[in-house]
Amino acid sequence: MAQSVPLQQTKFKRFLVRHRDALMATVILGPMLSWWMVVSGFPTLFGFGLGFFDWVGIQAHPKFTGFDNFIRFFKDPMYYEALWRSIWLGALVAVTTLLAGFGAALLMNMPIFGKGIYRSIWYIPAVTSTVATTQIFNFFLDPTNGVINNFLKSIGHDPIIWQFSVPWSVFWIVVYSVWKGVGGAALIWLAGLQSVDATLYEAAEIDGAGKWGKLKYVTIPGLKPIATFIVITSLIGAIQIYEQVMFITGGGPYGKTEVLVFRIYRDAFWDFNLGMAGASSLVMAAIVFIATSLYYRKSMREDRSNTIPIKKRGK
Repeated sequence: MAQSVPLQQTKFKRFLVRHRDALMATVILGPMLSWWMVVSGFPTLFGFGLGFFDWVGIQAHPKFTGFDNFIRFFKDPMYYEALWRSIWLGALVAVTTLLAGFGAALLMNMPIFGKGIYRSIWYIPAVTSTVATTQIFNFFLDPTNGVINNFLKSIGHDPIIWQFSVPWSVFWIVVYSVWKGVGGAALIWLAGLQSVDATLYEAAEIDGAGKWGKLKYVTIPGLKPIATFIVITSLIGAIQIYEQVMFITGGGPYGKTEVLVFRIYRDAFWDFNLGMAGASSLVMAAIVFIATSLYYRKSMREDRSNTIPIKKRGK
């Protein structure tokens, strides 16, 4: 009996040593995961579960309806058209932001004086309040006293009521979204640019490659790992576009810029149709998950095909 206690202590110490990293990760991440489950995880699962119930009004009792809300989602043009707008408008915002961010990153990577301040200026829009900046943006677009319309009047042009034009509404949503997101995209691209081995540029220069050749054969292939991350995160964020639509166009004109997240917000907090809000959220989450998974698998497959070693021939 006296020898069993030291033996148990020895086993416990071996367990601690063997699983030290796992225990340390549990201690560090445990409180964060618990907090996430309380604040985000459980509400998200609860919201998804609402999609299987008919629940209109806070005081009403939820009634299980199975897949009725999902069937209505794909039959009612109000929902699947909002989903389609989220896809093409989000894709337009994502592509434009990524291209503008890549161009800005190339400029940031140049050896110029005061590049730290220059990089900070690019990132300022990303940390500013969307509510405040959209109100300033709307001040410029005011149909009567807006800065842009006043300029148009000064050159003899009729003022434009931006909010009544679908193309102009889409244009300003994209402009604001790019202005807001280009700084973050540029910094991530910049991190990728600085991770490319400098000796590859030297080798390309020796082989006679110019600036375009270095960009095409060294820079772009070297950015593939960071490109996978930034494209996936940009797609997720772009499909969930909401604040720009909410504060710039309000879904107008005539609902032509109403995206799916804005439709979910209206169902949940204006009409209190919690069942349809939950069903729409689950559909959007499934589409985002499938799209990002397919893109990630495609990227990993291409990377593996480019790095497979040549098999040695048999003797």
